[in-house]
Amino acid sequence: MAVINLIAQEQQIRRQLERKTRVLGFSWLSVAGVIGAGWASLLLYGSSLNAQRAQVEAQLAQLRPTLQQLKQTQAQLGALQPLIETLQNARKDTGRWQKLFQHFSQHTPQGCYLTGGELGKRTDPKKPMEITLKGIAENQQIVGEFMLRLNQHPELEQVRLDYSQERALSELTTAVEFQITAQIKGTAPPQSSGQGGQSGS
Repeated sequence: MAVINLIAQEQQIRRQLERKTRVLGFSWLSVAGVIGAGWASLLLYGSSLNAQRAQVEAQLAQLRPTLQQLKQTQAQLGALQPLIETLQNARKDTGRWQKLFQHFSQHTPQGCYLTGGELGKRTDPKKPMEITLKGIAENQQIVGEFMLRLNQHPELEQVRLDYSQERALSELTTAVEFQITAQIKGTAPPQSSGQGGQSGS
């Protein structure tokens, strides 16, 4: 009986070892499968990254000429900026002159005739631009009325009569020849903060 028990015991131990071996084998196969799946997914991910990188590099190669053109255009815009500012200032000044002449055409009194004008002169570089108007009027009162109307224009300041002189047009007719100068608001050059900026008036 003792022999039978040993054989049964041995068979039981062998079965347990076989079970453990099978479990270890399945575990090892599972781990190997997981590792294999991980490697496969890493390889797929790496190949997709390589494909994306190649696609991005191809797009960059296509965009390189466009980027070069953009840089050239920006450089040209930078070079043209002073010209653009000059043209914008000219447009602004043209609008200003247009308003002034429209004011002259609508508000010059009857009996007053403008014979000449000088625009944009500057007697002192630190002061605003001036406009000088020459003309003939029937009398001094019309010259005064014209000066009053010039004073009412929002773009003009410090309107002054340079001279007015009576002049004979014929034996019976006289007229007043005059010259009026006014400063144009907003045309004074910017004051530098150097030595002239702190001195009083």
